[in-house]
Amino acid sequence: MPWIAHRLVAGSDDDGRRLDRIVRVLMPDAPLSALYRMFRAGDIRLNGERVTGDRRVCTGDAIELRLPSGAPPPVLPGDRPPAEATPAAGRAFEAMIIARTPDLIVVDKPRGMLTHGPGGVDELAAACLSGTASASLAFRPAPLHRLDRNTTGALVLSASIRGARAFSAALRDGLVRKEYLALLDGNLAGPADWRDGLSRDGERGVSAVEMPGGDGHPSSLAAKAAWTMLEPLCGDGVRTLARVRIMTGLTHQIRAQCAAHGHPLAGDAKYGGSGLSGGYILHCARLEFPRGGEAEFPPPVDAPLPPSACAALDGLFGASWCSVPAWR
Repeated sequence: MPWIAHRLVAGSDDDGRRLDRIVRVLMPDAPLSALYRMFRAGDIRLNGERVTGDRRVCTGDAIELRLPSGAPPPVLPGDRPPAEATPAAGRAFEAMIIARTPDLIVVDKPRGMLTHGPGGVDELAAACLSGTASASLAFRPAPLHRLDRNTTGALVLSASIRGARAFSAALRDGLVRKEYLALLDGNLAGPADWRDGLSRDGERGVSAVEMPGGDGHPSSLAAKAAWTMLEPLCGDGVRTLARVRIMTGLTHQIRAQCAAHGHPLAGDAKYGGSGLSGGYILHCARLEFPRGGEAEFPPPVDAPLPPSACAALDGLFGASWCSVPAWR
């Protein structure tokens, strides 16, 4: 059987990645079992040497793929632009950007848009940036955390592998400060500091605070620590606009903890909130990043509240809301 050898050179955004993960991106239609057969047969080589898939790649390394004649060639960035890669999609993504460095992009996510999935931020990013990833064979810009479909505000995407690693490490170490604005049911009389065990029901798509057992710890081993701090900004005795800082970042953390402590988000039917025209207001209003390090972080980023949320708060609180310096 005739063969064709493909030689590809690793870029700076491939540095430190496992070879098998790069090859999986280059050959997206090949079964994983077939790729590992190629490693064993020596049809995938690094700098001319037979290697295993867990070998780390360095900038400038030559990746050699020996493929049967007629097999699909390796897929490079920009070779398969997504179906959504239209000028309109690119403009839509550019209009969402509120901060940018060579390593990270921060966008202001609108209500109703997914972080991942059809029509989501990841697809818009791919549409806008598919032709710009020249520093990599396999790296793709992508969201580095998530906001729920109907949560708005600041969302961080990777612009380089260096940025992805640095932001993920900073997030894990608690060095990224996240502040939200949330409209709660009830009167939150003063600052609150909630530390709970939170479990996730993936089938139902809900999270729940678990009551502690006799030893003071959550009753389920599946529960994870959730830490949220709140400060009331204004209210009318029926509802409260609060500044919310999360110290951990679990799925539906704010929504579940607020509901468990008697203050569900107004309009959040899934967690028992009262009715609110237009749905709940939960907005990632400010992100603060660590300084220094290898990656270039942006300065603190403020995301303004959407006009619809401002209008709703104007109607509820009037002048008292207008005096709140809350990223209008």
